[in-house]
Amino acid sequence: MSRICWGTMLFVYLLEGHPAYLSRVQHLLNRADERGDSLYLSHLALAEVLAGTAESMQFAKEAELREVLRGLGFTYLPFDDGAVLPFSRLRAKERLQMADAIHLACAASAGMDLFLTGDKRLMRLHVPGIQFIADFNTPLL
Repeated sequence: MSRICWGTMLFVYLLEGHPAYLSRVQHLLNRADERGDSLYLSHLALAEVLAGTAESMQFAKEAELREVLRGLGFTYLPFDDGAVLPFSRLRAKERLQMADAIHLACAASAGMDLFLTGDKRLMRLHVPGIQFIADFNTPLL
């Protein structure tokens, strides 16, 4: 059983039914369920998904999207006091974009085993508090 944080784009692929990535993201959800993994996303990821769905009107209300994600088994990670230092280090040392630094800092603060992303730049990082950062297409998952 692992604690896994998803990056924003995985939700976008899932919610929009992305033709190239939907089956992979569904596979990851099924594997997490089979293994008893705990799934997480940052509140920023929720906000980014809401911003995208607001344009397409896929979800009528924020509460509806929250319920969909909760029904999939996700718990929200706050940007809290524990995320401040990882965020500042990621911004200063790694020169990450603010959103990427917030996502990773929230995951680090919560002590994630795995952060799944499609962003190759993030996979080269070592972030204390996150055991592994991996591409969601990694065959071992």
